[in-house]
Amino acid sequence: MNLITHKDTEECHAFFNGYFTLPKKALFVGTLGFNDACLYFPRMICDLECFDFLFLIEKRPEVSPVLEQAAEQNRQELMKMLSRHKLSFESVLVIADDTASTAGRNAATTFDKWLANCYTDVIVDATTMSRGVCFPLVKQAYESKTSAHVVIADRIASPLKTTAMYTDSPQYMHGFQADMDTDKVKDAIKLWIPQLSENNHDSLERIFRKERPDEVAPILPFPAVNPRRGDELMREFHDLILSDWDVNLLDIIYAHESDPTDVFETIKRIHCGREVALDGFQKTPPRTILSPSGSKMGSLGMLFAAIALDLPVVYSETMGYRCEQQIVPPVSTEMPDRMWHAWLRHL
Repeated sequence: MNLITHKDTEECHAFFNGYFTLPKKALFVGTLGFNDACLYFPRMICDLECFDFLFLIEKRPEVSPVLEQAAEQNRQELMKMLSRHKLSFESVLVIADDTASTAGRNAATTFDKWLANCYTDVIVDATTMSRGVCFPLVKQAYESKTSAHVVIADRIASPLKTTAMYTDSPQYMHGFQADMDTDKVKDAIKLWIPQLSENNHDSLERIFRKERPDEVAPILPFPAVNPRRGDELMREFHDLILSDWDVNLLDIIYAHESDPTDVFETIKRIHCGREVALDGFQKTPPRTILSPSGSKMGSLGMLFAAIALDLPVVYSETMGYRCEQQIVPPVSTEMPDRMWHAWLRHL
């Protein structure tokens, strides 16, 4: 897989206006989120005539009312902004009655119907899209006959402070199981690469108990917007890293918080290096398992590695979001602090 990338507003804007011209027929897929960051890229490309727009509404069992109100406010903004385009909102059930994650499978089914419209290009907006939806859609677009693109934007401070609630049962992401849970990997040496994030201690520990890896190489953000973030995460996960996970401190991975290509290249180098180093020691090749949970920009690097190297991805889905605020903040028209685009091309 070859990546053509652009970052920041100026580069992304120049690429979109130069590339997405008629007679191209393009589809933009985003999510109707409670965070008004979901409006960034639609606002940037709303004047380009070649786009149709699909927004998925991720349905979860536990969401604070103020967040639902914020999402409705964003829907109204999108309807006004994109009134000249084909625009659709479709619901995706994220959690089934038995608490199993159905996000990826349901989103892929909906997406497949749209791909049948013979688009030349598809943009998946990961800005407010959950990983359980984003990862399968990007892989689906990449494996289709269209040109696949991913965009993401974020800002340092969000006007809505939320707390995520995770399911108790980690599982492989839809389309990213590889050959796990088969006899082929019974004797394989397994390396687990989790992306560390704040307040996600219990979720990652459940994943560790599920996988029982032989080695663990956690990812810490560096460089990061907050220079001390890596130190703070190391302090939060100190007991797990040094005791339960038995991590060799030399195996800790430091990857750029805002550059997915850094995460991608790092994982690719480690995975390919282990395959060469362990060749001949065992009949079964080693396996590398990924768990995205931190910065979404860094998570995209895991996505690219999982697609390019056919790596399994295990995660805990989000059951819902709590928010203590009572008033929905007004929609912001300010540009994000960071913006990024990648065009995924076949070699």
